[in-house]
Amino acid sequence: MPIMNKMTIMGATTRLTKILHDGKATFWTMAGLPLKHVTSHAKIIDKKPVQDIGYTIYRNELEEAYFGSNAQFKFFHPERHLYVLKDVWVTGSEGHLFFEPDTLFSIGCSLKGVKPKKIRRPIKFLAQVIQEPVFILSSRAPGNRGHFLLEHLPRLMASLDIIQQFAGCKILVTPRHRKWQIDYLKKLDIPESDVIEASIGTVFCKSAFYVPMLCEEKAATMTYEKYYKYIRNKFVGEDINREKGLPVYLSRKDASDRRLINEDAIFSISKTYFRGMRKVTLSSLSLNEQIKLFQEAPVIIGPHSQPFRNLLFSSNSLSVQLIQGHRNASNEYYNWAQNYNYIGSIGGNLCLPLFNEIEFYKNSDWIYPEDKFKKDIIRLVSLLEQNKLLSSI
Repeated sequence: MPIMNKMTIMGATTRLTKILHDGKATFWTMAGLPLKHVTSHAKIIDKKPVQDIGYTIYRNELEEAYFGSNAQFKFFHPERHLYVLKDVWVTGSEGHLFFEPDTLFSIGCSLKGVKPKKIRRPIKFLAQVIQEPVFILSSRAPGNRGHFLLEHLPRLMASLDIIQQFAGCKILVTPRHRKWQIDYLKKLDIPESDVIEASIGTVFCKSAFYVPMLCEEKAATMTYEKYYKYIRNKFVGEDINREKGLPVYLSRKDASDRRLINEDAIFSISKTYFRGMRKVTLSSLSLNEQIKLFQEAPVIIGPHSQPFRNLLFSSNSLSVQLIQGHRNASNEYYNWAQNYNYIGSIGGNLCLPLFNEIEFYKNSDWIYPEDKFKKDIIRLVSLLEQNKLLSSI
């Protein structure tokens, strides 16, 4: 059969599968057939502790010096277990787990705020059957590289020792995201042959391992530092002392939303104070190129977005995230910036959030007033010079 015909058939099958699953979820919800949320079930054959309850305190001294006020953040780490399951269904891109077609395994925070009609329910006769044991890596926002690196990979890292006691397993990843996720997993010594892409509809797993999110909060989501240090070491390796190159401005011009309207003007001002700065669109770079870029760049500036996840691989650099809104705990973009700055601190980077101080609509395009940005950068440079930090960047 010609390749194009095969692709057409596969595309039609995928669309039909999606329509049937979404239709079932909507119909059952409207018909008053509710999901049963459970935290225990006979198909849970074992559970092993993987994370003790605790807190991580992160203090951003550069932010404190710049704003003249507290910049200490607390990340809560709940108690977590690895669940050993048998004969379960996994649905949708976020890997919802069902013990029965109407019985949903509901632990952790990944289901908070999700409407029942948005949760695909299993359709048995359409299920992709997996006989081998699998670790279910899918969870909330699996297509976002920031969530994948900072939330989902630590779930796997926390489980490796226990999984090996069970003679190992395959890794079940989000449908349609295997192509890029496999690059991350290979750096953690997981063979490509061990990575299985889930169906967009239903997957039936004869044996599965599952760990819920290692955090409880919606925006401030970091887990224990040891996992990030492990990942950083695996990704960066011996190149950690790479020589510095040119400053970098991270562009969002190719984004579907939250674009910085006056990006060109902000970039032009940035170049005035950090000579040789170049503009980069991260989506055009491979994972290895992104890691190299963040290792070499002495200065990284740009509007807050998921590319700042790569601060995990930077060392002794200056990072400036430009953020919509005001500097307060109710600003979810500020809360997410805390996550990126926290992992940036692991490599000894200086991280500073700057705010446009304009009210905003979520996911809207925005501006950073140019006069304000210039004043903010002048103040930052002066502070770095005053503390004799500029020469080390």
